Amino acid sequence: MLKFVMTIGVVLLLAAPAAASESPPLIDEAAAAAIAAEVSGSAAKRTVQAMAQHHRMRGSRGYDAAADLVRDKLSQYGLKEIQTIGLPADGKIFYGTQRARPAWNASFAELWEQRRAGDQWVDSERVGSWADQPISLAQDSVNGTANAELIDVGTGSSDADYAGKAVRGKLVLISGQPEAAAALAVTKYGAAGLVSWAQNQKQAWWGDDESLIRWGHLDTWKDPTFAFMVSPARARAWQTRLARGETIRFRAAVEAGRSAGQYRIPTAVIPGRDRTKEIVYSCHLDHPSPGANDNASGCSGILEVARTFNRLIAQGRLPQPLRTIRFIWPCEIECTISLLNARPEFAKRTLATIHLDMIGGNTEVTKSNLQVEGSPPSLPSFVDDVGFAIARWVNAETLQYSDTGASKWPLLDPEGEKRALQAEVGGFSGGSDHIVWTEGSWRIPVISIADWPDRYIHTQRDIPENLDATKMKRAIFIAAAAGWYLANVTQADIPRLEASRQSEILYQRADMYRRIAIMPAEEAALIANRQAWGERAEAASFARFGLRPLMAMDDPGMLLGKAADEAIIYHRLARQGPMDGFGYSWFDDRLQRAGLPRPALLDRAARADAADFAYEALNLVDGGRSVEEIRAHLAATSGPVPLAEVADFLATLLKLGLLER
Repeated sequence: MLKFVMTIGVVLLLAAPAAASESPPLIDEAAAAAIAAEVSGSAAKRTVQAMAQHHRMRGSRGYDAAADLVRDKLSQYGLKEIQTIGLPADGKIFYGTQRARPAWNASFAELWEQRRAGDQWVDSERVGSWADQPISLAQDSVNGTANAELIDVGTGSSDADYAGKAVRGKLVLISGQPEAAAALAVTKYGAAGLVSWAQNQKQAWWGDDESLIRWGHLDTWKDPTFAFMVSPARARAWQTRLARGETIRFRAAVEAGRSAGQYRIPTAVIPGRDRTKEIVYSCHLDHPSPGANDNASGCSGILEVARTFNRLIAQGRLPQPLRTIRFIWPCEIECTISLLNARPEFAKRTLATIHLDMIGGNTEVTKSNLQVEGSPPSLPSFVDDVGFAIARWVNAETLQYSDTGASKWPLLDPEGEKRALQAEVGGFSGGSDHIVWTEGSWRIPVISIADWPDRYIHTQRDIPENLDATKMKRAIFIAAAAGWYLANVTQADIPRLEASRQSEILYQRADMYRRIAIMPAEEAALIANRQAWGERAEAASFARFGLRPLMAMDDPGMLLGKAADEAIIYHRLARQGPMDGFGYSWFDDRLQRAGLPRPALLDRAARADAADFAYEALNLVDGGRSVEEIRAHLAATSGPVPLAEVADFLATLLKLGLLER
């Protein structure tokens, strides 16, 4: 017991926050200094301002304008092999598990509240306008008109919401997302259209500002109709008037629809001496206007990395990288799944991906913290440690500057704030394109850099003015320094890399000891066993880059579970992407076709800082792990889970033809 306590103390001491240092970790100091001096948060923010003008829905004219902006910037910066990949998207084509959604465009949409003038109703106040605020029209709305009263039906997603209410030909006010209500409101009960004040992206500040209009969605495939999005404040005012017995009437007109189009994906490279291996920078280009932090900031961030590298190489301040560096601007998740299926050479060449999604929210305004995360627990990699080490160093340097006014590496932007970065470092969470790269189909390690939460995400107030140029500079520096290191790391760098990796292992062990201190013995054993497995697997990850650890490591082997000859073991037949894309769920579609119940594992909530159960369960299927071992991995990383739920989920995938025994 004494030895155990002392071990915890030593680990916690060694894993204390890094002290400020004159030298950055891993990356050559001269290279780091050149990158730090060149990277500009202000320049990236100006690009955000230009990009935020476009309502960037997949396949739309606004998205195409943003893609052209990226292309033109790349040409201006002198990048090589600039192209915009066009993948047909007509609603019928499949790219792996992603059904390619048709392009969606709107040209006009207005919602007017009317007042009675004699025996007529005339327009009184315009409460929704595509021209003024595109976010006020729900995505995938179609052509329609209405001159109709407003009826409040609550959430609008159950038959009980419509009981005793005559909604045919009326506009229905709903508090839920339009896609959840359209089948009942429009298709079944005959409403003329929807007006929604749906809220999403719940966090601590959710609901504080009732003037926010949030992004709304209709199903791409079902129940064609239109929906306007309004703020809770406006909806509550209408509810009060309706409760008094007042008639509220609107005139609605929408010109919008879906048509065959393209997923357009700009890309360019900085050629390396080795053209067969690439380090990829990714983001996602789509989202409603203004969409400044989400995700014009990430898109502008990797543009700034591209400009910085290319300029420094042209000036001779950085050499040509050993490995090629590629930059990609897809639409979120669906374009990434489509690209990796349509162009398998991209995944084949990629050693690691650095993904930027929301990198600049001014913490005092948006309440967001920068999070630097890595690959899921099913994919241990030294790549994570590179990002973590650099981020912890930036934290320490900027904290020293904030505390004392002096630091060799303050990483300030002249138009930005001076507070410490205080990024949250470590772990894995989903929610963006990095989950496609790490998914079991491709198993490409990632460094993910993203803000969370952001009180204005997916609203009309996600504006460029909310961004901090200093925070953007620091996030871009972390991404650039990590990517440059990965593009150039060789066997000669292994001693220093191993030392840094051991430091990160101490952080992980400290977290492990904190967790197992309050766990039952069986669960504690799982967590400790998984930590040991992860350390061995991470050492084995060097081979991906053609590198060798200083000390040979045994094969990671099994975690816990029955021997192979006693256990159920699955092999994945198709490697085509995640089961749930954006706007289309392969899994739910196949379940419905097969008439199978939805497995309970899909609805089990993982720990807040952990990977999704179902996502990780499929990632862990490798033709060698038993169901029992997969359950053990999940219990050690995502949270307690019954073996029966894991077995049922995998058996369902077997019935759907994705796995074989």
